[in-house]
Parts: sequence; structure tokens; C-alpha cells
Amino acid sequence: MASVGEPILAQPLVFVDIETNGLNHIRGRVIEVAAIRVENGRITRTFNQLIDPGSEIPAFITSLTGIRNQDLKGATSFHQIAAELYDILQGAVFVAHNVRFDYSFLKQEFKRTGRTFLPKQLCTVKLSRALYPEERSHKLESLINRHGFTYQSRHRAYDDAHVLWQFIQKVHQSFPADVVQMAVAKQIRQPALPKDIPSELIKDLPETSGVYIFEDEAGKPLYIGKSINIRKRVLQHFGHDHDDSKEFKIAQTIKNISFTVTDGELAALLLESDLVKQMQPLYNRKLRRTNKLLIAKSVYDENGYVTVSLEEAHQLEPEDLSSTLAVFVRRSRARDNLNELQKMYELCPKLLGLEKSKGACFLSQLHKCRGACAGRESAESYNQRVLRAFERQRIREWPYSSPILLQEISTDSQAPKAGVIIDQWCVVAEVAQDEYCEPVVAIVNRRKTFDLDTYKILQSFMETKLHKLRIQPLTPVQLAQFGI
Repeated sequence: MASVGEPILAQPLVFVDIETNGLNHIRGRVIEVAAIRVENGRITRTFNQLIDPGSEIPAFITSLTGIRNQDLKGATSFHQIAAELYDILQGAVFVAHNVRFDYSFLKQEFKRTGRTFLPKQLCTVKLSRALYPEERSHKLESLINRHGFTYQSRHRAYDDAHVLWQFIQKVHQSFPADVVQMAVAKQIRQPALPKDIPSELIKDLPETSGVYIFEDEAGKPLYIGKSINIRKRVLQHFGHDHDDSKEFKIAQTIKNISFTVTDGELAALLLESDLVKQMQPLYNRKLRRTNKLLIAKSVYDENGYVTVSLEEAHQLEPEDLSSTLAVFVRRSRARDNLNELQKMYELCPKLLGLEKSKGACFLSQLHKCRGACAGRESAESYNQRVLRAFERQRIREWPYSSPILLQEISTDSQAPKAGVIIDQWCVVAEVAQDEYCEPVVAIVNRRKTFDLDTYKILQSFMETKLHKLRIQPLTPVQLAQFGI
């Protein structure tokens, strides 16, 4: 194939358009595909085919394209045309309007036939935006009206693909060859960016720790993430969106990327967790705790045996941590977990709250409970086994006798610059230090509340990366200086 430094019309190009059944590229199917291959400025091969997706198509697709279900009945399958289409596309630049959409569907269709499809890609939306920056809209309809392109049927694959061929001829006639070559070469070198994200925005992203936010047209958060290298992580999102439904949806709707630099990895983890709860981004699932927590508490009965009580709460209070055996986000998960522990440690289902009965539980008759419910096992023995069963799930005891100032040691300097004040696993204040600002030390106090995700982040980080932290126990005098 000719190099990207050559004039655009000197390279083999294939202008492609598809129509789909309206679903995403992971589950969706192509219902029509057209390809126009151009070499040395001449059309050498064409392809235009309706495809039977194997299911009914929605009414809105028929309204948009005019393609009816009866038109697809008896049509060929993609598997039957894959070899011919693949041959037409080989060795050419894949050209489409919003190329990520067409490419993602065809890549998935070819994958189902056992073929790998990884062409160089050229997006005519981006090319139009680069060459006609003064224009507000770069939709295909806008290009047709602006330049007077001809067609017979809009939203049909062959006609839309032919409009793209007309557009390339137009820009070739309207701009010096080196201007077009530069715009094309720059895009082919960076095929992974979503159509509405300029490369300048990516260049401005820092290569440091922090949190990034993908935003939609209204500025609302689509996704919040964290990384020790923001720019590298953002590019990884866009490099894998063809294989991931969530990443693909983000790439289609993202309009902006904002970010906050932090002084280290732990600060980024904590900020991400906090922002996800505050902003409730559409595509974050793990940290979006919108339901009440289900707390498994230890309660001693009149005979001194530990019983388990499941209680709903919006959050854990610090004073309740000592009696908390485990925390769940769903009742079904709590019951499954209790059943697993019962079997593994031969605990009593009645004392675990899984069975309501008078006298001994049913399993004690089968010798699968050691008889704590009937007094045959001592409270001391049974309670020790309960604590062992929940050992991995229990909130760890706070390992310090006072609140601490927790700071990350910077990779650039051994002197920490910022930190958080922690007490009983709760972030009670943030400490920011900047030698160029007044005051040098800024304190942001928080209400002392226990957050399960914050606990997991802190506990894991302090277990595995203690060497990256500076921990300073705080005296009452120091706490007073911080306003706590």
C-alpha cells in the first residue's frame, strides 16, 4: 500500500457505510453494507448487499432507512459475503463517516467468521472538521447540503458511501495537496480518538497521578477514572473501545475530558471514590453505592452466644465498627455468604438468622451444626468459630491509638506535599500544602463518617504500599491546630 505521505487519491481507499439493527456493536448486527474501492483516483470495485441479521429489525430502523423486515427475509448472511467483502477491504484505508461506528460493527462481524480486521482508518467527520473549521456541523447531511453532493436514497449504504467518495474528490480539488496530506496523515497516525475529542485536548492531559472525567455535551459525567498517568490511561480507554460495549458507548457520546491532578496514587483513589458518589456518572458501577448497606452485626443472646443480625443503614457509624461482622450491598449476597459460612464452619443457621425455630435447629439433627442452639457446644467455643468465619470480612480494628496524618511520598521528592487526616478509617480532613500560596497549609474538614469504599482503599494501600506512605500520629494539640 502507498504510504500516508503520498497524495490521498494515490492510495487505495475503500469508502464504507453500513446500516444496522440499532443495537450496539457487541450484540448488534449489520443489515446492509456497501463498499466502494478506489485506486489511483478510479473506482475499481463496488459492493452493496442487504444482510439478514437473523432477527426482526425495529420499526425506527425501517422508518430511518426504508429497509423492511420482508426485505431481509431470505437475504444472504454476513458469513456468506464475508470473504468477498474482506477481499475488497484488504490493503486499503478504511474510510467512513464516524469511522469508529462502521469499523466496530464490521470488526465484530468479521470476528464471528474467524477473521481479524485491523485496517488503517480515515474519518471524514474529522477530515471535514480539520479542513473546514469555520463550519459548525459536519454531519453527512450538512456535507451534502454544503457541497451539493448527489444521491438517490439517504440512509442507504451505497449512496452514503458514494457521498464520501464525492467529498474526498471535493477536498482534493479545493485544497493544496500538502494541506490535505497533512490532515490525512495526522488522522491516520491517531485513529483511536473519538470524533469529538481533538488531539490537542489529549496533549494537554498530564502524565501524573489524578482523576479524569469523561463528559457529555451538557457537561455531565459519563465516567470517572483514576490513574498514576492520566494521559496514558485515557488513551487506553480509546484503544480498546471496539471490544468493550461500555467503552464504545462512551466514545460515541464523549465531548470533553476534565481532570484533577493529585499528589499520588492514594489521593487519586480516594478522590475517584468520592467524586463517583457525588456525581453518579452513567458508566461507573462499582463505586456508585446508591442502595442502603446491609450490616451483619454480632449480638449476644441471653446465653452468651453470638447471633447475627442483618440491619439496613445508609452508612456505618464509627462506634458500630466493633460489632460489625461484615457489610453487604445486597440482601441476596448476604444470605448466600451466611449460607457458605454456615457450611464451611458448621455454624448454627438459627443463630446466623437463617432459620426461625423453637429449640434446636434442623441441621443439628443431621450433625451439621454442633449444637450451640441446644447448649451442646459452649458459647466460648462457638463464638471463637464465628469470629474465625468472619475474619476476612470484618472491618479491621483501627491500628493506631489516635488519628493520623497520612501522606504519600512523592516520586519527585522525598518530602510529602499533601495528605489526609484519618481516624477510625474515616477521612476527617484533607491537608493541602503549597509553598506558592497563602496560607501555605490549607485544611478542609469533613464530617466523620465511615465509608466502605474508603475503608477498602485505605486498608489495602496500607497493607501493600506502606513504604510509599508517611504516617504521623497526631496529638490533641496538633489536632486542635488543624481545627479538629
